[in-house]
Amino acid sequence: MNQFEIEGFRQDLDVASVGFGPAGIALACALEDEAEDSAKKTYPRVRFFEKARDSTWHGAFLLAGTDINHHVFRDLVTPRNPRSRFSFAMYLKAKGRLYKFGLLGRPASRVEWSDYIAWVAAQLKDYVSYDEGVIDILPVTENGTLRAVDLVTTQGTYRTRRLVLSHGSLPRIPDAFSAHLGGRVFHTSQYLKNVHLGGGPIAQRWLVLGSGQSAGEAVAHLLGAAPTTQVHSVHRGVGFGVGQLGQFPNMAFLPEQVDYFHQLEPARRSKVFEEIRSTNYAGIDADESQALYSFLYEGEVSGHQRLNLHTWSTVVSLEKVGGAYSVLLRDSNTGVETTLYVDGIVLGTGYEQLPVPPLLTLLQPWLQRDEDGTLAVDRHYRVGLQNSEGLHIFANGTSEKTHGISDAQSFSMVALRAQHLTDGLLATQPKAVANVVAHPTLTPRLSTPTRVEARP
Repeated sequence: MNQFEIEGFRQDLDVASVGFGPAGIALACALEDEAEDSAKKTYPRVRFFEKARDSTWHGAFLLAGTDINHHVFRDLVTPRNPRSRFSFAMYLKAKGRLYKFGLLGRPASRVEWSDYIAWVAAQLKDYVSYDEGVIDILPVTENGTLRAVDLVTTQGTYRTRRLVLSHGSLPRIPDAFSAHLGGRVFHTSQYLKNVHLGGGPIAQRWLVLGSGQSAGEAVAHLLGAAPTTQVHSVHRGVGFGVGQLGQFPNMAFLPEQVDYFHQLEPARRSKVFEEIRSTNYAGIDADESQALYSFLYEGEVSGHQRLNLHTWSTVVSLEKVGGAYSVLLRDSNTGVETTLYVDGIVLGTGYEQLPVPPLLTLLQPWLQRDEDGTLAVDRHYRVGLQNSEGLHIFANGTSEKTHGISDAQSFSMVALRAQHLTDGLLATQPKAVANVVAHPTLTPRLSTPTRVEARP
């Protein structure tokens, strides 16, 4: 009996994916479209594992009056297949709002975009296991060669030779705050779950860290929650900047820019990424900038300042004092220190992708790295492996360091990336049954992979 015949495993899967957010849903759309086009499912045993109870998009930060910052054509499917039944246009048609949306004259609200994603996810419920997070990924070896992986979830163990990482980015938590997380110290990804902690009136004194869109929206929401709320807005730089919304900066999200970015040396990639990150990070909308500055100015006029701006400032230390927090700030230019006392702290500090996803920790001996330590991922999102045979791992929205800004919490590439991934998964079939058709919008094509034995 070899290691592929060990009894006691709950199920063998043709394809297993970690996560069923937008990236995972887009891949499921592509697989379903491919199955409908070919009148059969190439891989009947496909499972997406999602730790949450549903696929609500940013459910803990869906604030009233907020819009998406991308065009609705950049949905889950349209760049890949405008005729797909999973498009935003089809969603509007199904909801009876197609003509009305055309009269709106602004981007879709975040609430509506979240509803669109939920609408698509509901049609793909057979692909996903909700409330079943992946706890660990274990190597399955044979004479030292990596042959498969076992996904240990909260419900059981699954073996696969085709693994897709669709779990997205992690909240960025500065070191000074990591020991204090919970209660009234929280990231914006947990905002609505924590801002009214314990029920009753909202806390009065808040510190919001960050200069990006989420930090700005948190500041605006807290100021609007009660007429007596005080907010300290802390920035490493000069304050809120306006995101680069012009056409030219946003050309960084065009599909051909992924080709350009990927062929650069790792050190050059990092430099380019920092140059263009302001198109997606560290900026707020022009109307939000106007509203916050007006609030700041009117506070000066009235003598009742509820928004306090702390620029060029870093958090030196944080201490719990009874039911409140003592925060020590330092001006990075002058060295002057200021102590603030607040009841709650919101971290609008964005997200990050680690060089190696924590779930792959036990696979590190077989993972190939770039010279900067980043996980090696080829242009078609295949993770580089060594001393491995028959196992295929794909990165789905977890490779911003190799593929650029459009792999960083952006909808720009979710649809086209899903086509790359679908083609890659189809190409891992044994040659005798493989029949991969090139998608006209994606070039260059995938190279012919090594033949995979017809084992699970």
